[in-house]
Amino acid sequence: MPRCGCTRRYLILVTVLSVLVVSSTFARDPQSSSETNSPYREEIKGLARRILKKADKAKCRPGSCTILVANFTTPSGSTSRLGIELADSISAELLAQGSGIQIVDRSRLQEYLARERIPSNALKDREAARWLATEFQANVVLIGTIEQLGDRFNLLTELLNIFNDKVGPQEAVWIAISEPLEAFAPFEPYDAERSRAVTTPEHAGLASAPKHAGVNGVAVPECIHCPPPLYSNSARKAKFMGTVVLEVTVSEEGRATDISVLKGVPFGINEVSIKTVSGWSFKPATYGGKPIPVRVPIEVTFRLF
Repeated sequence: MPRCGCTRRYLILVTVLSVLVVSSTFARDPQSSSETNSPYREEIKGLARRILKKADKAKCRPGSCTILVANFTTPSGSTSRLGIELADSISAELLAQGSGIQIVDRSRLQEYLARERIPSNALKDREAARWLATEFQANVVLIGTIEQLGDRFNLLTELLNIFNDKVGPQEAVWIAISEPLEAFAPFEPYDAERSRAVTTPEHAGLASAPKHAGVNGVAVPECIHCPPPLYSNSARKAKFMGTVVLEVTVSEEGRATDISVLKGVPFGINEVSIKTVSGWSFKPATYGGKPIPVRVPIEVTFRLF
């Protein structure tokens, strides 16, 4: 797998994500209709009421506040169908109760995370949460952690303002969860899309589809001009280090085309990586001695020393 390392001498500020902020498009129907039958509805209604009552402490006021509700996670940062369901429920209740406060449509968040392939544990620190909020033009984010304490489960939430350290009080609610092993099974927004892709392969049935490099006698392309990527401003501020994995078609001419994200990261690094790799030049792969287009994974690594 081709790789790129990126070294920076200057320090880049790191913080840790605990919450996610808000956006500017506030869909009504998907959020407000799907959550009415939630088994946790009464608990969620009370929790939303308490959050809104003290939202001013995070500088969230009617007429000037938009809230993004992040997917709720376990303490390790992983999310689940339950974490997504509870976040959907609280988002719907905040929309119903929060007169003058706007709520980002969570379907937009899920579509974004699926497209960018950003796993929940990559959004654990506050800088990453604040960055994600800016992607939706939000100014406050609600984060939540679900933790088992004995035979009970505690959902702990917190409002964060993306522009300063104003934080709303933590609010918690106990919930009864049947079959917790199933409820907490790791699940990301892009998992459903991935299962559909297995059922319907991207290039299935296309005779002209690029072959996969390194199998069935197909050679692997070699990068001959691969300048390293630059850090985005938000990644520099967060002192981010990590790796993006892209899937790329390397053409017969040795150019990178049809680039998609296999494993994404926050801070706009996906876009930086795609732009960087699109400018690389390769010695093309061959099959039977002739150059051919191939699909190949490419890692773009960002490091600080």
